[in-house]
Amino acid sequence: MQIQLHPASGRGAVRTFFLDEGRQRAAIALAAALVLLAGSLWVTVPLVIARLQRAGEALQFARELEGQRSERERAVALARSLRERALEQGDLLNRIAFLYALPPEQWPRILNPERALPSESELDRTAGSLELYLRGLERGRGLLASREQEGGDLAARVPAIVPVPRSLFEPSAFFGPRTSPWTGEDEFFVGVDLAAPEGSPVSAAGGGVVAFAGTVRRAAAGWFSRLGNVVVVSHASSGVTIYGHLAQIAVHRGDRVARGTRLGTVGATGWAISAMLHWEYWRAEGAALVPTNPLFATLDSRLGPRLSVEEMSATSAPGPLDPIPGVQIAADQALDRQPASPRAVRHPRHRRKI
Repeated sequence: MQIQLHPASGRGAVRTFFLDEGRQRAAIALAAALVLLAGSLWVTVPLVIARLQRAGEALQFARELEGQRSERERAVALARSLRERALEQGDLLNRIAFLYALPPEQWPRILNPERALPSESELDRTAGSLELYLRGLERGRGLLASREQEGGDLAARVPAIVPVPRSLFEPSAFFGPRTSPWTGEDEFFVGVDLAAPEGSPVSAAGGGVVAFAGTVRRAAAGWFSRLGNVVVVSHASSGVTIYGHLAQIAVHRGDRVARGTRLGTVGATGWAISAMLHWEYWRAEGAALVPTNPLFATLDSRLGPRLSVEEMSATSAPGPLDPIPGVQIAADQALDRQPASPRAVRHPRHRRKI
């Protein structure tokens, strides 16, 4: 095979190449390889480019999906926070309504705990329910504000705090039926016991007048004679609070006290096996006084479950009940002139095991 190369200018010499049979075969093979390579690139390059484009789109989609997932997680966290804050505000208003003796039928039913808000994961339902719940909170606040205007010093006299600093006590006995550790018989415990270090300060849960301060004669009021050193504070129409097992008494009958006034110190007088405060709250129902769970009357901390105004208003101890010294029986008749020793302790009766 002969190959000639002619210069474009026409002045240069013509170059001639001679290919023998071996070189011809090599040239043909090279040409074929180049053709195959060109065809392969023609097909594969667009496929590679398309694949890269799809990979980029998938990566962008994954990023968008992750962003949406993060956005939803933030929305769920916000919904959870708003839900808990709303429920806490509702619980607080329920307890204030109970202390203000608002009729349950006048209270917004949406604030009842049994009508709980939807789960925070149900964003659409939660958003709509929160709006209705907030309207209930605003209506509740309006009712409480009206009651405060009608009641004068109502907000100052209702028992609204735990008498012992929260960091110092643990509840050791609760309001309700139990087996008496002293007699082994079934009884209804009409208050709560707060175990605390001896000498811890005991403060008035609300404003009022000291109706009794001292130890109670057994003949006058049997149950209260077990409480050793006792202070009874009358909160006028907002009821009565009772503080027992005190080591020392810092007030006298007739003293006017405000919420937070020091009444005495935690002790173990009367029927107590260790230092504790026995605390009772007797709520006015018409002309009568009935003991109810004092943990309902705590606005500075929630120690019990969330309950509706109706449930709290319906909670009381069954009778018959001993008269309250200084309130239902004259203080002079109830007062034991011999003060209880701070160490006067009776030990509970243990039933014989069979």
